[in-house]
Amino acid sequence: MLDVYREQLPHAYLLILSPASSATSELMLTRALHRASRSDKPAIVLDFSLVNALSEEAIDLLLAYAYLLHAQDRRLILCHVPQPVHHHFLYLDAASQPLLVASLLDAMEEINFQAGRPTTGR
Repeated sequence: MLDVYREQLPHAYLLILSPASSATSELMLTRALHRASRSDKPAIVLDFSLVNALSEEAIDLLLAYAYLLHAQDRRLILCHVPQPVHHHFLYLDAASQPLLVASLLDAMEEINFQAGRPTTGR
């Protein structure tokens, strides 16, 4: 089960997922991804740091949005992906594979690198 927090950043749309007791969690994720994909941001970043597992439906949804965004020259960036589902996002063709990073900082650095903007030092 998932709950979704949404935040528009200067160069990305951030979605933070957290556990929820609702049976409509995939619907909430679908709506959040749809809203984020309608923005003009070059990337959608999903933070899974509060989530231990994902349903097969959620995984399929993320893969579909990775493909959709790739077709628009945009990126789906996943950070803190739960280890039990990590393998679902590896070994895919380039058009279907979301970018997996370790942290939100890594995601922001990747967005800045792709846009040709300098990143700030650590």
